[in-house]
Amino acid sequence: MKFIAHRGLKNKTIKENTLEAFSNAIQNEHVDGFEFDVRVTKDNHFVVHHNAFIGADLIKSKNYKYLKNKYHLPLLNEVLSLPTNKIMLVEIKDSNLPYDALIKILNASKKNIYVMSFHNKVIENLKKKGLKKKLGILNYVLNSEEDYSYDFICLLNNLATESLVRKYQKRKIEVFLYGVINEEKDLKIDDVFYIVDEIK
Repeated sequence: MKFIAHRGLKNKTIKENTLEAFSNAIQNEHVDGFEFDVRVTKDNHFVVHHNAFIGADLIKSKNYKYLKNKYHLPLLNEVLSLPTNKIMLVEIKDSNLPYDALIKILNASKKNIYVMSFHNKVIENLKKKGLKKKLGILNYVLNSEEDYSYDFICLLNNLATESLVRKYQKRKIEVFLYGVINEEKDLKIDDVFYIVDEIK
């Protein structure tokens, strides 16, 4: 099975969405890549964090210097500079973005980058504006799969079926499954990436 470490490979001493968690995933031979979340600050820096808030602070309303000093949030550029050829699965959390700046950063990197979002418009705009990385949408299974035109798709494990996965694979669309908890009932299909919180 192919594993993607959800927000990096964390443990009791390593927090999620940190450079340490990503380095841990890179060093683990059972991990094929890692996922992380990107948000934009008030002054248009791209930081790695899952929630819109950190502590009592709304990320999009604060400048990067403030967030760096108070919370030590890593920048997207810092993650992309990590030494690896493993998959970097970038989830864009915000819907209002400085697209040109984001595309410039991502296109400049030679890393194995996949970019996804729950916001369909974000991925549409990145494609239209010339992002040269693999693009995909989360949970598109709730829409019609016939008009799907991206490189990969990220499906919720308990909504996906093997027949649905095979339909995408037949069209050369890579499949990622999330919400996987490594139980017997989880789908186990060849050539699918499983986004997991831990490697058992």
